[in-house]
Amino acid sequence: MSEFDQLAENYDRTRGGESRGDEYAREILEFLPPGEAPILEIGVGTGVVALGLARRGRRVLGLDVSEPMLERAFSRLGTVLVRSDALGMSIASASVAHAVSVWVVHAVADPVRLFEEARRVLRPGGSYVVCSTQKPAPDDQVGLIIAEMTRRVDDKRGAERPRAVTVEQVIGWAAQAGFTGTVHRRERSWRSTPEVELEAIALRQWPALRQLDEQSIEEVTLPAIEALQALPPDDLERRGTVEMVVLRLS
Repeated sequence: MSEFDQLAENYDRTRGGESRGDEYAREILEFLPPGEAPILEIGVGTGVVALGLARRGRRVLGLDVSEPMLERAFSRLGTVLVRSDALGMSIASASVAHAVSVWVVHAVADPVRLFEEARRVLRPGGSYVVCSTQKPAPDDQVGLIIAEMTRRVDDKRGAERPRAVTVEQVIGWAAQAGFTGTVHRRERSWRSTPEVELEAIALRQWPALRQLDEQSIEEVTLPAIEALQALPPDDLERRGTVEMVVLRLS
């Protein structure tokens, strides 16, 4: 069982769905040459990013370990999906032109092994675009509240490797597998409400949160719940900086 199995039902509703996936797809394609295929999404989830790539004329292949996530991806992408652990991909060596991952590196047990597998399946000259970090803008009240809650979750569970991995960590792990990397930052904005984040907390839509007992969950989430409830309930603009690492074989 994947830690994401129980999140699949509500994942799109609480994580931005197809509109957010389309934004990431557009930004990812800035770093990939046109025409080359297939593009493998490692950790395809419900398929929203891969769908954005496909809608822009790219041939995609998606891989994920979670069957419930893949069931939702199938409704968007059809049969171009593989159920497999990213640390031992059921993908032939040197068979994909490029690879992408959005919010995946923090969730694997052995990041270096992930990058070793990515290197194995890429063709010579291929790139691997990794989106691992999004920092809230200084005036994004909702984002700052959630970021602080995430830090409390990691402290409470005694995480040796916090879920909020840095681009420096990504480049370091990838370098051990033979990649060199450059960091690119993109400002993005989207509409949301405090209610959406309150729903995500109530549904335990962060895998790390589900590692805690109920008393600990209450301790780490209560400050966030109270802060979100104190905000105006209206639709608001959220803003943040997405950090993308573009990796190439050295």
